[in-house]
Amino acid sequence: MNYMKIAFDIGGTSMRVAPVLSDGIGKEKKYPTPQDPKEGIAMLVQLALDVAAGERIEAVAGGIRGAVVNGVFLLDKILPQWEGTNLVTGISEALDAPVQIVHDTALIGLGEVHYGAGRGSKICAYITVSTGVGGDRIVDGRIDRSTYNPEIGRQLIDGVELEDLVSGTAVEKKFGIHPKELDSLEERNKLADILAIGLYNTVVHWSPDTIVLGGSMIVGVNPIPLSRVRESFTKLLTMYPEVPVIEMAELGDSGGLYGGRALLS
Repeated sequence: MNYMKIAFDIGGTSMRVAPVLSDGIGKEKKYPTPQDPKEGIAMLVQLALDVAAGERIEAVAGGIRGAVVNGVFLLDKILPQWEGTNLVTGISEALDAPVQIVHDTALIGLGEVHYGAGRGSKICAYITVSTGVGGDRIVDGRIDRSTYNPEIGRQLIDGVELEDLVSGTAVEKKFGIHPKELDSLEERNKLADILAIGLYNTVVHWSPDTIVLGGSMIVGVNPIPLSRVRESFTKLLTMYPEVPVIEMAELGDSGGLYGGRALLS
């Protein structure tokens, strides 16, 4: 009998599942993330069985927004009903296979380090700027240890959280438009300057050699200009002989699935 490994990524909007292949990931299946956790686990299990196509599932790994501690999902404003659900146990029992679940940004960062823009990095800070702002550190190809998930977006800049200054939600609140409609380069440069301060604060604590930036505010329409971020960041970080490289994420929506593949390697 053939054995199959499965990668997954559960977001606030949708969940993705794909088989892990020797040379990448197979065709993924996508489904809207249910608000009910039992329905969510059932759908994830069904998608896993679908992509396994009759092969026995050997192991499963993936990520989810919010925090999971000892397999239990903690409070999240997007998936509030999932609080207290033991995801590892639920999925593992249904598929009769061991399951690993990590923070979604950590998983995407792991994927970028192994297969994307962070290749070759020894210490990589992956930061996503999208609806919110999040980040994790990948050290020597592994997700760095932490007591709880790092909260890059919650750092304070002049008393205001970074997420409330540069995220897509912040743009919508300030300008009353979808971020992709913000065609003013002047305003997007201002976002870049603020983001550079956030990166500076992150670097003086994490000291990475590479920063990979992802998320819709970076790779989407009318993004925060990466060239301006690099310029402002370099002006701020003057105490080190070398400035960390800043790269744009390469794996897009499949970053989490590639991270799952890396976890299962």
